Amino acid sequence: MDKIDRVKKVVSYVTKMSEKELLSKSRKRHIVDNRRMAFVICRDILELKWVEIGQAFKLDHANIIHHYKKHKDLMAYDDYYSSKYNDILDVFKLQIDYVEPKELIREIVNIKKQRYNDYLKQKLKENQGQGI
Repeated sequence: MDKIDRVKKVVSYVTKMSEKELLSKSRKRHIVDNRRMAFVICRDILELKWVEIGQAFKLDHANIIHHYKKHKDLMAYDDYYSSKYNDILDVFKLQIDYVEPKELIREIVNIKKQRYNDYLKQKLKENQGQGI
């Protein structure tokens, strides 16, 4: 399955709309928003070029760029849109086993802290056993 097809399927699944409807030329707000979210995931997560995204959705790359900019505005001011996008993004990341670098670093730090705590506990037991 193509990466972009996966994005389309996830957006369709989470928003409970058919892929056909997602790819339609409809200008209804909820359909345009869902399509916009798919564009952003293709750009930010899959790191695809504007032209590649445009070809996949049968749109000019300038339209994709416009929607990308509009997405940033909506994320800042529209809580419903933001919440819906985050839900789609979470499902997509789970599907492709995507891990944010910050999450990975946080997990490594936690592991190191645990090892250090275990080391300190071991040293404390050794010192108590020697009567120090």
